[in-house]
Amino acid sequence: MKTPLYELHRELKAKMFEFAGWEMPLFYSSIKEEVMAVRRSCGVFDISHMGRILMKGPSSADSLQYLTTNDIKKLSPGKVQYSMLTNPEGGVIDDITVYMFNEESFMLCVNASNRHKVVSWLFKHHSVEDISDSTVQIAIQGKDSVNVLSKFFPVQDIRYYGFKVFDGMVVSRTGYTGEDGFEIYAGLKEGTELFKELLRYAKPCGLGARDTLRIEAGLPLYGHEISENITPFEANLDRFVYMHKEFVGREAMLKKEIKSKLFGLELLERGVPREGYGIYVSDINIGTVSSGTYSPTLDRGIALCFIKIPYREEGLKVELDVRGKRLKAMLRNYPFVRR
Repeated sequence: MKTPLYELHRELKAKMFEFAGWEMPLFYSSIKEEVMAVRRSCGVFDISHMGRILMKGPSSADSLQYLTTNDIKKLSPGKVQYSMLTNPEGGVIDDITVYMFNEESFMLCVNASNRHKVVSWLFKHHSVEDISDSTVQIAIQGKDSVNVLSKFFPVQDIRYYGFKVFDGMVVSRTGYTGEDGFEIYAGLKEGTELFKELLRYAKPCGLGARDTLRIEAGLPLYGHEISENITPFEANLDRFVYMHKEFVGREAMLKKEIKSKLFGLELLERGVPREGYGIYVSDINIGTVSSGTYSPTLDRGIALCFIKIPYREEGLKVELDVRGKRLKAMLRNYPFVRR
């Protein structure tokens, strides 16, 4: 599948790759250059592969309160909430952001790989409309993003996890990089034109930089830190689970024994951690890497990993097994980079 911006990516000579069934830019110049552009100024991303789903009607809020882990009652019009859809076993169907337009109208942004699964799951409980194919989603991220986007919209007073609607375009102060930034939801024509205009002020960035930035920020990726078999508690996402209500999978989540939880790892010598690499104290396996990368910001390898509860200790010296070679590393809390 291709996003509406695909031909533009080809014109910009992006290195394309397949992600969740989509042909997406991996990078335009290099992952390192694009990461540093976001850290130092700002970058623009095509994230139209994500899913966008509308839920409307007088029972929408009640349905979302039952289907999601967070407390929908804390939402108000113009606000965004991070949450998760869970299965009856307490695992995560998807992690999502919920946009509240009014008491009877919501939009859900969902992961590309889970879009059809989520639509099917939601339809069992409430009617929804999948508007993914008729819209474009763009992210502009970095400390200069507010100044750049202000050339097009009055966004200065939009607060973190808030949004406004301008001529049908939704602009939220959200992102997946750990930096200040915005995400824009627009029609196909309007979104394409806006992306072209933003290229005059922001560096085009691919999903390679986006993944590196989200690891540096300690943000989970579905299929790595969360899944149908991983509960929010194991993924260290307890703060997004409101236990003072009934929701799908609540009892199973409470009953599951937590043996490992998400933690951070930093290499103390040259190397790049990768998913599945084992983590050791002497000859004892204490955990496994779920996501790893080279961090251009820190100039070292970093990783998110599931560590057995007794060993989740800041500063603990460990070894990372890289294809049979042991590299010195240290456990640490995340995020690795704070803005």
